[in-house]
Amino acid sequence: MPPDRSVLVRTAFDASVDAFVAQVAEVAPDRWAQPATDAWTVRQLVAHVVRGTAVMSDLLDAGAPAPDTVLPDAAAYFRAAFALEGIHAGIVQRAVDAAAGAPDDLVGWAREVTGAAVARAAATPDDEVVVHFAGSLHFVDYLGTRVTELVLHTFELQAACGRPPHAPPGAVAVVNEVLLALADRADPVALALALSGRSGPTVCNVLS
Repeated sequence: MPPDRSVLVRTAFDASVDAFVAQVAEVAPDRWAQPATDAWTVRQLVAHVVRGTAVMSDLLDAGAPAPDTVLPDAAAYFRAAFALEGIHAGIVQRAVDAAAGAPDDLVGWAREVTGAAVARAAATPDDEVVVHFAGSLHFVDYLGTRVTELVLHTFELQAACGRPPHAPPGAVAVVNEVLLALADRADPVALALALSGRSGPTVCNVLS
């Protein structure tokens, strides 16, 4: 990956972590048990994001042997992951379990875990291979998957807290590049309507 691209992804990761933690800090006490998505409460959504950020270090520490081939980019990672049977149900359950085991101080927990992840990311070379059950990829590309998760779930958290969606521009650029690379997974009519600013009966979702 070109150096400027690496800087973009790494800067986006740091900024998207900051944006997520800032939004977590704004969650009112009476919001934690309220719905955030059709599957999760606000607490469970936050736990999902924190857990997903912490997994990065777990994978790097696992010491699994690198395979002969790696996935070419973040979009390929999502494509491979969503092809796995029961992937969404497993994601939902792991978030529920993480929320049940999380400390009472969710803001402090989120700040501590994500801060450790930022430090670990800064110390990890771009070309280190991350071995994941959905496929293996270079670290800087894996970092792009974390930016995507952080930004999109922060949007959900903002909506659940009555806030307008906002994110660091560089992070949104990384996310949109990943999503557009998955455009073939969307209903083509829904995609055309969404990209042209029109509404329709179907939803454009490349991650379902």
